[in-house]
Amino acid sequence: MAPVFHVVPEYFPRPEVLGPLIGASQVVIVTDAQYSRQSWHNRTRVRNPQGWQWLTVPVENGQFGRKIAETRIAYHDGWMTRHEKALQYNYSTSPFYLHYADDISSLLRSRPATLGQLTTATLELMLRWLGRREVVVPPGMITPDLQGASPAPLGTAPAPYRQNYPGFIPGLSTLDILFNLGPHATLDLLRS
Repeated sequence: MAPVFHVVPEYFPRPEVLGPLIGASQVVIVTDAQYSRQSWHNRTRVRNPQGWQWLTVPVENGQFGRKIAETRIAYHDGWMTRHEKALQYNYSTSPFYLHYADDISSLLRSRPATLGQLTTATLELMLRWLGRREVVVPPGMITPDLQGASPAPLGTAPAPYRQNYPGFIPGLSTLDILFNLGPHATLDLLRS
């Protein structure tokens, strides 16, 4: 039987996080973990012509140390538009960018109030894109004594694949694989 994994969601997670979740029998999202600055909780890396860049979700002042579920997102500086433009600029010529762009825009423009809501939404969206049709179970729907559950292990980074710019840079968001490989990304993630 496939394992049950607990996962702390990331903003458009890395392949190392998503890969092990694809074959899990159940994915339990843990948003009561503590928010940590300069972590993957509120940022991700994407490819650009110079190498890579961070896409960071700003949080309101005084959020350090709060649970991810309670960490309030700051919307005063238009970061969603910057993220959409960065993705469009860096990936619009990628084979599968248009396949995913509208879903990303809709998610960002829905303006989730907390980092927990946003990261859960990005995790669920990416798992759905990768063929995992089961519902991702939020923490409030399970009992704490769920047997057989374990923290999701980090998988390995995917083997080099064709990126939108020359060379290969590891450690990017799974968005990079999806924009470049589309549905075949599932196979790459499962292999790694």
